[in-house]
Amino acid sequence: MDEVRYWLDEIKEAKKREKDFRKNGDKILKTYQGEKTPFNILYSNTETLLPALFSDLPKPVITRRFKDDDPLGKIAAEAGTRCLEYLLDTDIDEYDSFSDAMEDVTLDGLLPGRGNCSVKYESDDDVTWETVCPDVRDWKRVYYGYAKKWSRVPWVAYEEYLDEDECKDLFPEKVGDLVFMEGEEEEDEKREEKKGKKKTALIYQIWVKKDRTIKYISPQYKEGVLKEDEDPLSLTGFFNCPKPVQFVKKPSDLVPTALYTLYENQAEELNKIQGRINKMVDAIKARGIYAGNLGEELENMFAEADNAFVPTDDTGSLMDGGLDKSIWFWPVDKLIIVLQQLYQARESCKSVIYEITGISDIVRGQSVASETLGAQKIKESWGTMRLKRLQKEVQRYALDVMKLMLEVASTKFSEETWKKMTMLPYPTKKEKEKAQGQLKAMQEQHQQQVMTAQQQGMQPEPFEPPQELVQAAQSPSWAEIIDVLQDDFQRSYRLDIETNSTLDVEATEDKQMVGEFMNALGQVMAGLSNSPDIPFEAKKSIILAVMKRFRFGREVEDELKSMKQQQPQIPPQIQQQIQQQQKQIEQGQQQIQKEQEKIRQEEQKLEVEKQQLKFEREMAKLEQKHREDLMKMKDEMEKTTIVTEIESIMQKEQQKLQSLVDKSISRIEQTYKKVS
Repeated sequence: MDEVRYWLDEIKEAKKREKDFRKNGDKILKTYQGEKTPFNILYSNTETLLPALFSDLPKPVITRRFKDDDPLGKIAAEAGTRCLEYLLDTDIDEYDSFSDAMEDVTLDGLLPGRGNCSVKYESDDDVTWETVCPDVRDWKRVYYGYAKKWSRVPWVAYEEYLDEDECKDLFPEKVGDLVFMEGEEEEDEKREEKKGKKKTALIYQIWVKKDRTIKYISPQYKEGVLKEDEDPLSLTGFFNCPKPVQFVKKPSDLVPTALYTLYENQAEELNKIQGRINKMVDAIKARGIYAGNLGEELENMFAEADNAFVPTDDTGSLMDGGLDKSIWFWPVDKLIIVLQQLYQARESCKSVIYEITGISDIVRGQSVASETLGAQKIKESWGTMRLKRLQKEVQRYALDVMKLMLEVASTKFSEETWKKMTMLPYPTKKEKEKAQGQLKAMQEQHQQQVMTAQQQGMQPEPFEPPQELVQAAQSPSWAEIIDVLQDDFQRSYRLDIETNSTLDVEATEDKQMVGEFMNALGQVMAGLSNSPDIPFEAKKSIILAVMKRFRFGREVEDELKSMKQQQPQIPPQIQQQIQQQQKQIEQGQQQIQKEQEKIRQEEQKLEVEKQQLKFEREMAKLEQKHREDLMKMKDEMEKTTIVTEIESIMQKEQQKLQSLVDKSISRIEQTYKKVS
């Protein structure tokens, strides 16, 4: 409840701050519609300024900010450009077109003093169709939180009157607590509850920047917020609308001031003068009196056609002084003098108004025959110069709306929608993954075929996958492209979003601009052609510098930058000589290749002989070493045989000695026994 009271108080304060603006806005609109306005200078000025500020649908131009090698950035720029080109001209009747929205916003800026619109995202239930479109807001049903600069505006509120079905879609559980009444007055208490007519409830949709939420409140429901949504669009600046159009600049105040208030006093004076002129014209009539005795003759005379004569019997009266002496006219000469003075006063008052607004007679398509061409050019240049600031304001607003539309499209549109809308041949994330899987499977299958062919001693076939499959696997997916447009920093770092002029060049710029540019370009080209010492790149820079003074847009600049130096034309005789020399060079190269082939073959033979000699030397060394090893083995074997024979003799001698010892011991024992 406290939150509802807080927001209702905030909106009440916003209405209080802009009370005079809204009151003057209603008054200005009535004046524009011609209510009790003898001389509607407001309508005339507005109809003159409106086409001078907005008359042509802008064309989005998205390019890479830096002209380095950034293929993904180039693709994202092209996709964003195509998306905006479609969204600006969808031809869907149920939504506001961009051209109509910009015209309404510009008209609101010229009349009440502030024009605004928001962007909205729409889709069907199964999200097979999506769009982003401008939504023009009523100038007196938009409220802003207090701030001195747009960047610090804390909240934006939209006053809406919703019927019961719309409220059920937004907050079905609380629709029973709302009271639906007939009428859409500013103050809810003035509305009446009637039967048989459409009934609505007053709802405020408040976009709160601090916590990035949208709150729905109603003066009839004080228990709390009807509904609260999280950030639905994920925009960089959160608000779904750009800075409003305001043609009267104020350094530290966002309350608008209408252009009409700058010359309102002069306009009222002009209406007074025109009113007096109307009365004076009514007073100037051919009225008079005549002699009664000539009444019948005068009536007959006025009733006759040209060159007709009427007879009369009263010739005596006419003989005394003639017919002019018998008729007395009402004196209107003084009234005519006053009328002429009023006409002059009206023109003077109009001149003051045109001086205040900066609408010169050249802008209005008028001129004086006595003026010199120089005087007309001065008025033309200075008259359009005063309009340039207003034109830039409209261009700024159109660009801001397009940026919001592109940002919403990048965060909301699916990959399939981007693909259908732009008609660019890039795969979705699923299609790319599928193509990569198929390509990998084909590569593995080919490797197996190569191994089988090698085992069978056959030549394997080359790997040639379908070009469409390779392109789908190697191209960036729509997920990658959208990521560049979706990311705030990547989009600002890598892309530059601009638009061409929203103005009709013939109506606001010099009609001879193209002719002057061609004359200037012809003079520059003639001077450069006579200066062969100047490098081609320097000549191109000079042409670009001249072209930039005539605003033809970035596309023309890009085409000029892509120019390459043309090769000089060679006479046929010289071309024939060059061709003959080229043939001789080719023949010489072929002869050299043959000689080189012979030398290469000789080198190969020498290399084979060298390797063979080296092999023979190595074999000789191995044979010598083998002989030496055999001699050593033979000597060792001989030594081993002698040692074996000696050991055998010693063994035999030991056996003989042992036998003698044994016999001696036996004899001693026998002798000892005998002695014993």
